[in-house]
Amino acid sequence: MSRRDRPRSPVNLDSGGVDVSPEELTAILHGAYSVVHRGGRSQLVKLLKGSRDKRILEFGLDADDSYGALAHLTLDDIAHKVDWAIEEGYLDYYYEWRQPLLMFTERGWKLERPAAIENYYEQFCRDVVDGDMRMAERMIDIKTDVQLDSIELIAQRCDERCLEHLEAWSSKATKRIRKKISWAQRTIRARTADSGSTCIREEGVN
Repeated sequence: MSRRDRPRSPVNLDSGGVDVSPEELTAILHGAYSVVHRGGRSQLVKLLKGSRDKRILEFGLDADDSYGALAHLTLDDIAHKVDWAIEEGYLDYYYEWRQPLLMFTERGWKLERPAAIENYYEQFCRDVVDGDMRMAERMIDIKTDVQLDSIELIAQRCDERCLEHLEAWSSKATKRIRKKISWAQRTIRARTADSGSTCIREEGVN
């Protein structure tokens, strides 16, 4: 059988009648953010379990915030809960060639998007504290609207310590992102000039 003639890998959902707590759903959706469009259900299950599977390590998912988030559960239990999230319309899948890849539904993305934006803000704060200028590289494959909303949050909360890092990000960004970063820099300068306050909280960057 040629590669072209190979059948699609089947997807057989089985939630097993499980209950999924709000905290578990949050963990599943947060983990899915790192898997969608490049992996399927099994990869998400292994990520949440904290598996040392080769593909998990190749993608660097062992450094993901959601790595091992459901480690106290068995792989089967996690798989049932992931399938529940698909059955309930938080996640879905589509086929890339013959392999099913996960994707967010509108319902699931509505829940995950604020958490994703908050996560990028916190990463930016850590970069500022650590002197790490790699935010542009971190954001290169992130949706434009998520980048814009992350910059909005930075403008609302950050102080002048952020300006150099925003400039480094801007130097490698698209025109639309550069325009938003320029607005954020002006906003931060104006606010700190008026109040003299410091808006990055230590608890937000540790």
